[in-house]
Amino acid sequence: MMQRIMNGIALLLLAICRTVYCWVFFISSFFMSCVVYRHILGMARSHLVEKGDISSNLICAIYSIIWGIAWWMILRGKPALRQWAIAANAILVFIYVPALLTSGNWRGVLKAELNLWPFIIIGIFGTIVFSVPYRGWRHKSQVAVK
Repeated sequence: MMQRIMNGIALLLLAICRTVYCWVFFISSFFMSCVVYRHILGMARSHLVEKGDISSNLICAIYSIIWGIAWWMILRGKPALRQWAIAANAILVFIYVPALLTSGNWRGVLKAELNLWPFIIIGIFGTIVFSVPYRGWRHKSQVAVK
Protein backbone atom coordinates (compact mmCIF):
# COMPACT_ATOMS: atom_id res chain seq x y z
CA MET A 1 0.00 0.00 0.00
CA MET A 2 2.76 2.44 0.98
CA GLN A 3 4.73 1.56 -2.16
CA ARG A 4 1.68 2.34 -4.30
CA ILE A 5 1.26 5.77 -2.65
CA MET A 6 4.95 6.58 -3.12
CA ASN A 7 4.77 5.55 -6.78
CA GLY A 8 1.73 7.79 -7.25
CA ILE A 9 3.52 10.76 -5.66
CA ALA A 10 6.63 10.14 -7.75
CA LEU A 11 4.59 9.98 -10.96
CA LEU A 12 2.75 13.17 -10.01
CA LEU A 13 6.05 15.00 -9.39
CA LEU A 14 7.40 13.68 -12.68
CA ALA A 15 4.29 14.97 -14.48
CA ILE A 16 4.69 18.39 -12.82
CA CYS A 17 8.38 18.56 -13.82
CA ARG A 18 7.56 17.66 -17.42
CA THR A 19 4.86 20.33 -17.54
CA VAL A 20 7.24 22.95 -16.16
CA TYR A 21 9.88 21.99 -18.72
CA CYS A 22 7.27 22.17 -21.47
CA TRP A 23 6.60 25.82 -20.68
CA VAL A 24 10.28 26.61 -20.10
CA PHE A 25 10.91 25.40 -23.65
CA PHE A 26 8.06 27.58 -24.95
CA ILE A 27 9.34 30.70 -23.18
CA SER A 28 12.92 29.99 -24.29
CA SER A 29 11.83 29.49 -27.90
CA PHE A 30 9.74 32.66 -27.91
CA PHE A 31 12.48 34.73 -26.26
CA MET A 32 15.20 33.44 -28.59
CA SER A 33 12.98 34.10 -31.63
CA CYS A 34 12.52 37.69 -30.47
CA VAL A 35 16.26 38.11 -29.97
CA VAL A 36 17.05 36.77 -33.45
CA TYR A 37 14.37 39.00 -35.00
CA ARG A 38 15.69 42.07 -33.20
CA HIS A 39 19.29 41.37 -34.23
CA ILE A 40 18.42 40.73 -37.87
CA LEU A 41 16.26 43.84 -37.97
CA GLY A 42 19.13 45.88 -36.50
CA MET A 43 21.56 44.50 -39.09
CA ALA A 44 19.12 45.32 -41.89
CA ARG A 45 18.58 48.88 -40.66
CA SER A 46 22.22 49.69 -40.09
CA HIS A 47 23.60 47.76 -43.09
CA LEU A 48 26.40 46.76 -40.75
CA VAL A 49 27.28 43.15 -40.07
CA GLU A 50 30.08 42.40 -37.65
CA LYS A 51 32.13 39.25 -37.61
CA GLY A 52 30.07 36.34 -36.37
CA ASP A 53 26.66 38.06 -36.44
CA ILE A 54 25.19 35.82 -39.10
CA SER A 55 26.47 32.59 -37.56
CA SER A 56 25.38 33.55 -34.04
CA ASN A 57 21.90 34.46 -35.28
CA LEU A 58 21.71 31.18 -37.19
CA ILE A 59 22.70 29.20 -34.09
CA CYS A 60 20.17 31.09 -31.95
CA ALA A 61 17.46 30.40 -34.55
CA ILE A 62 18.31 26.68 -34.49
CA TYR A 63 18.11 26.69 -30.69
CA SER A 64 14.73 28.40 -30.90
CA ILE A 65 13.41 25.83 -33.38
CA ILE A 66 14.57 22.89 -31.26
CA TRP A 67 13.02 24.36 -28.10
CA GLY A 68 9.80 25.06 -30.00
CA ILE A 69 9.60 21.52 -31.36
CA ALA A 70 10.29 20.10 -27.88
CA TRP A 71 7.49 22.29 -26.45
CA TRP A 72 5.05 21.14 -29.13
CA MET A 73 5.94 17.46 -28.72
CA ILE A 74 5.50 17.57 -24.94
CA LEU A 75 2.29 19.60 -25.17
CA ARG A 76 0.71 17.17 -27.63
CA GLY A 77 2.18 14.03 -26.08
CA LYS A 78 3.83 12.89 -29.30
CA PRO A 79 5.87 9.65 -29.35
CA ALA A 80 9.18 11.42 -30.08
CA LEU A 81 8.92 13.85 -27.17
CA ARG A 82 11.71 12.21 -25.19
CA GLN A 83 14.29 12.68 -27.94
CA TRP A 84 13.34 16.31 -28.57
CA ALA A 85 13.21 17.13 -24.85
CA ILE A 86 16.63 15.59 -24.26
CA ALA A 87 18.00 17.54 -27.26
CA ALA A 88 16.51 20.76 -25.86
CA ASN A 89 18.07 20.07 -22.47
CA ALA A 90 21.41 19.28 -24.12
CA ILE A 91 21.29 22.76 -25.65
CA LEU A 92 20.94 24.21 -22.15
CA VAL A 93 23.98 22.24 -21.00
CA PHE A 94 26.18 22.94 -24.04
CA ILE A 95 24.88 26.37 -25.09
CA TYR A 96 28.33 27.92 -25.50
CA VAL A 97 30.00 25.11 -27.46
CA PRO A 98 29.51 26.87 -30.84
CA ALA A 99 31.06 30.04 -29.40
CA LEU A 100 33.88 27.97 -27.95
CA LEU A 101 34.61 26.43 -31.35
CA THR A 102 34.43 29.65 -33.37
CA SER A 103 35.96 32.09 -30.89
CA GLY A 104 39.63 32.64 -30.44
CA ASN A 105 39.07 33.70 -26.83
CA TRP A 106 38.59 30.41 -24.97
CA ARG A 107 38.90 31.96 -21.50
CA GLY A 108 36.13 34.46 -22.11
CA VAL A 109 33.77 31.77 -23.39
CA LEU A 110 34.55 29.42 -20.52
CA LYS A 111 34.08 32.24 -18.00
CA ALA A 112 30.69 33.09 -19.54
CA GLU A 113 29.74 29.40 -19.42
CA LEU A 114 30.58 29.23 -15.72
CA ASN A 115 28.36 32.26 -15.06
CA LEU A 116 25.41 30.33 -16.47
CA TRP A 117 25.69 27.33 -14.14
CA PRO A 118 21.94 27.43 -13.26
CA PHE A 119 21.10 26.68 -16.90
CA ILE A 120 23.56 23.79 -16.89
CA ILE A 121 21.92 22.34 -13.78
CA ILE A 122 18.42 22.83 -15.27
CA GLY A 123 19.57 21.04 -18.43
CA ILE A 124 21.08 18.12 -16.52
CA PHE A 125 17.99 17.78 -14.33
CA GLY A 126 15.74 17.95 -17.42
CA THR A 127 17.75 15.24 -19.13
CA ILE A 128 17.21 13.02 -16.08
CA VAL A 129 13.48 13.86 -15.95
CA PHE A 130 12.93 12.95 -19.58
CA SER A 131 15.11 9.82 -19.41
CA VAL A 132 12.77 8.22 -16.87
CA PRO A 133 10.12 6.02 -18.52
CA TYR A 134 6.76 7.71 -18.12
CA ARG A 135 3.26 6.59 -19.02
CA GLY A 136 1.26 9.27 -17.24
CA TRP A 137 0.65 9.80 -13.57
CA ARG A 138 -2.81 8.23 -13.57
CA HIS A 139 -3.64 4.68 -14.48
CA LYS A 140 -6.56 4.10 -16.80
CA SER A 141 -8.43 2.39 -13.97
CA GLN A 142 -8.27 5.62 -11.90
CA VAL A 143 -9.77 7.82 -14.64
CA ALA A 144 -13.56 7.80 -14.58
CA VAL A 145 -15.06 7.39 -18.04
CA LYS A 146 -18.50 8.89 -18.49
